[in-house]
Amino acid sequence: MVGEIAQGGREPAPPRPFAGAGEVAVVLPRDGRALGEGGARALADLAALLRRERAELAVELGAPVSFVAADPGAGPRWLIGPAAANPDLTRYAYPRDGRARLWLDRARGVLIADAPGLDGIRETLNLLRTLALDGRDEVAAADCRDRDEAIARLVVEVGRTYPAFALRHLDWAAICARHVGRVRAAADPLPALQTWLAELQDAHTWAKPRPAPVSLPYTVRVEGDTATFVRVPPGTAAWEAGVRPGDILLDADAAGWWARTGAPAHARPLMAGYRLLAGPVGVPRDLAARSPRGEVRTWTEAPAADPPYPPVSWRRLPSGSGYLRVASWRAGPDFAAALDAAFADLAGAGRLIVDLRGNVGGNLVAALAFRDRFLREPIVCGSVRFSDGTGGLAPPAEIAGEPAPERDRWRGPVRFLTDPLTYSASEDALLGLQGLPHVRVVGEPSGGGSGRPRTLRLLPGLQLTVSTALTFDRQGHCVEGAGIPVDLPVAPGRPAPDAPDAALLAAERSW
Repeated sequence: MVGEIAQGGREPAPPRPFAGAGEVAVVLPRDGRALGEGGARALADLAALLRRERAELAVELGAPVSFVAADPGAGPRWLIGPAAANPDLTRYAYPRDGRARLWLDRARGVLIADAPGLDGIRETLNLLRTLALDGRDEVAAADCRDRDEAIARLVVEVGRTYPAFALRHLDWAAICARHVGRVRAAADPLPALQTWLAELQDAHTWAKPRPAPVSLPYTVRVEGDTATFVRVPPGTAAWEAGVRPGDILLDADAAGWWARTGAPAHARPLMAGYRLLAGPVGVPRDLAARSPRGEVRTWTEAPAADPPYPPVSWRRLPSGSGYLRVASWRAGPDFAAALDAAFADLAGAGRLIVDLRGNVGGNLVAALAFRDRFLREPIVCGSVRFSDGTGGLAPPAEIAGEPAPERDRWRGPVRFLTDPLTYSASEDALLGLQGLPHVRVVGEPSGGGSGRPRTLRLLPGLQLTVSTALTFDRQGHCVEGAGIPVDLPVAPGRPAPDAPDAALLAAERSW
């Protein structure tokens, strides 16, 4: 329950940039033309995310925030670049060296976030806590100079960011003592860093290459030193090679990825398989799988930023029910248009099954907009508590849900299919829906990590992500570590090529 989770070991709270202020005016970038094609849409997505996450901004800044159209010129205010898209930044003299940077003028009550592009602006958001807790007036994104600095950054930033030490009964100092020497001695620091962070049992909190790796479009379960295919979408390269559920992935470092993958116990087998299949975008891999009859299939495949199937697909089931699969959450009008088309095509079905299995997350704003399509009145979906950087948790902030416009809503009953790879933004999409009269969740509990992670640089080519928050459902139960519970539990069974979809069948029987 919310009141039962505390961090302990609290330190004196350092001053936040606007501690004690009544409100901070946030001036968003607004000239999308300066960012080229798609700039206006990208700025709208950034604005939507910040508005959704105002509770987190209030924790980092030390005061509530409001969003204004232009620099008010007085009072506490935060101006967000890029400077090319926010002309109000030209009024201030601050370092402009092409790096993502936060700059604070305490005397005038002005905070500036600037970078050459929106990726850099997103990086500055992750530096807000560093600026505040170090008591600095300026911080720029920078790689660590050596391994010792990377270790020190990880120890400090995880220690003051990770929200679940008390929840999971973890001793961060003891964990660090076990692993620091191993990282220093390792020929390659990345596996050692991953093994270190795996002890936190949280899939959002890990070290990874930069740019981030992308997984191949399959679901694989790791058990011991074996990786077994659970889901092979038709039309993918493995499917065309003859690979089917139940086949074994050969020459896979299953045991190594098990050791390097942090996740709740129920989600770890699938998350380890997801990590095992990940790699740099566009870099081919030679792969092989063996069927239960001993047939070996080989193929070559490169991870792709866009999967070989659409993120949204739908069809009518033989029963007449509508079936909608959402494989990932994407920003932009094309994703929303696909959902509109699906709802229009399936409206006559009267009842809908939404398959979120294997959907590890993506764009939070898109996921929350999808949630709102199933609301029939304004509700409190749950609450979120952010770590405060001093060993505690900020007070709970309500997560409110507003129904989508009438034309965008689903009006009939709905069943959601989930598994332990239903994770991150997918759990935010479900939060608040469970328990509504027209909603039931079927399958296995979700992965247990909505998280709201920060991303920070480590060594060149390496980055750290750290969860910042615990999310609670409407009953006050913590999602982290446990996941969204199911109304109709369905054990996955052993994967086989022609095995019936037990969760889908259970959903069909539940009307």
